[in-house]
Amino acid sequence: MKKSLILIALLAVPFFASAQKAFDMFEDEKDVTSFVATKNMFKLLSKMDFDSNDPEVKEYLDLINNLENIKIFTTENVSVASKMNDAVSKYTSGNSSLSELMRVKDDGKNIKFYSKEGKNENHVSELLMHLTGNLDGKERTVIMSITGDIDLKKVSKLTKDLNVPGSDALKNLDDKK
Repeated sequence: MKKSLILIALLAVPFFASAQKAFDMFEDEKDVTSFVATKNMFKLLSKMDFDSNDPEVKEYLDLINNLENIKIFTTENVSVASKMNDAVSKYTSGNSSLSELMRVKDDGKNIKFYSKEGKNENHVSELLMHLTGNLDGKERTVIMSITGDIDLKKVSKLTKDLNVPGSDALKNLDDKK
């Protein structure tokens, strides 16, 4: 019995690990632009000498101190976009703790936001954005995944500062939660 439990645990570990890294395969794709920032980067940023008396800077630092990672993958390649769309579909349908937060269809773009519950109604532990459509005159697909203790009221500022396509739709997230 003990051996069976150990075997089941060992078989389950890769499944859970792959769920955490569902989109990492796109980082090495030829026609994908990727941006990945880890907790170590956020720790480094929090140690920089910013004006700590500025409330906006303090709020920004509080947000990034609670993040685990940000991953953004974007492509204009139709074939790679199809793979990205399939990966998002597989990840969202196979993850019962992930729920759709909102959808935006505007000006040739389709944007979907998904989230995992966090410590309260204003926080989520994962925020996933999937964008397809016309950005700056080109057909693109974008996946953005943010994990950690994410304050929905503050995250739109961070994604706007990172110039994430579709980040303007995030400003309405708190109204939808």
